[in-house]
Amino acid sequence: MTVDPQSGLESCAVLIPAREPEPSLTSIVSGLIDAGFGAVIVLDDGSSAGCRPLFESVACLPRVHFLQHAVNLGKGRALKTGINNFLSQLPELTHLLTADADGQHLVADIVRVAQAALAANGQVILGVRVFAADVPLRSRFGNLLTRQVFALVTGTKLADTQTGLRAFPRAVLADLMLLEGERYEYEMTVLAHLCRQGNRLVEVPIETVYLDGNKSSHFDPIRDSMRIYFVLARFYLSSILAAGIDFAGFTLAYAITHHVLTSVVFGRLSSLVNFALNKKFVFQSHGSVKGALWRYYLLVVGIGGLSYGSIFALHTYLNWNVFVAKFTVDVLLSLVSFSMQRTFVFRNRREA
Repeated sequence: MTVDPQSGLESCAVLIPAREPEPSLTSIVSGLIDAGFGAVIVLDDGSSAGCRPLFESVACLPRVHFLQHAVNLGKGRALKTGINNFLSQLPELTHLLTADADGQHLVADIVRVAQAALAANGQVILGVRVFAADVPLRSRFGNLLTRQVFALVTGTKLADTQTGLRAFPRAVLADLMLLEGERYEYEMTVLAHLCRQGNRLVEVPIETVYLDGNKSSHFDPIRDSMRIYFVLARFYLSSILAAGIDFAGFTLAYAITHHVLTSVVFGRLSSLVNFALNKKFVFQSHGSVKGALWRYYLLVVGIGGLSYGSIFALHTYLNWNVFVAKFTVDVLLSLVSFSMQRTFVFRNRREA
């Protein structure tokens, strides 16, 4: 394709992590060079010796930075290695795009995402796919489930949480290198981190391409999905810990007093633990402690009132066991509490 040399693509680099790539990698890289990108970083993540001629041919192309892991270290580590190369060796470039090596991302779409990034005000751009009926079931279902869980945890609704086509302004990259994750879960960690920091993610539609049922993908639908869901679940772990303390306090107080209101209030002592963990580790709020604290305890009073009223009604009028009522009510209210903490208590927004 022909790209206007004034389009600014010369200030962008494309990072392609590759493990056992298809011969089409050469045409992808050549297409990116012809489109006018300032650099293409190709990283061999521990491919077999049979791929050596392919990588050698790619490495000889102009403006290609070829990197290599001696053994397979995972996509997350490959992305971090590539980001480090961009930051240390290409100081004149302003944006880094990541793309997959399996042909899922067309050169035309990579160009469109890059141009959207150049036109944006320092925002991260995602190239998002449309999951129609002809998309492999594992990809369609996995992305649907992940989108729902991601929206619950972060409060951000995305059309495609697993896209590998992303464009980052230089300013956000150093922080991304410090995030946990060595394999596919790293990409989810990046999205969660950006949302937590108040970054607005801009979505650009791209073609949905799956070659031969996506057989070239190294994504393990069970193992790698579990890693991804653990990334999302750990944001909820502090709430589980606080709920355990709350339930223990409620049980102890009820055993002594047999009074629901007193027991609910005593159990809410866990709120200090929940506040401290959520502020520092879950939402990483940098706002005023005083401001967050009064909003948090306003929420605690509201949730506590709902908890007491619901437990009292279930226990008194429906003859539920008080501990079963407590557990059921608090599981449901924990979702409300988490959502309110994310949007009201630990507000962390940046202007677009």
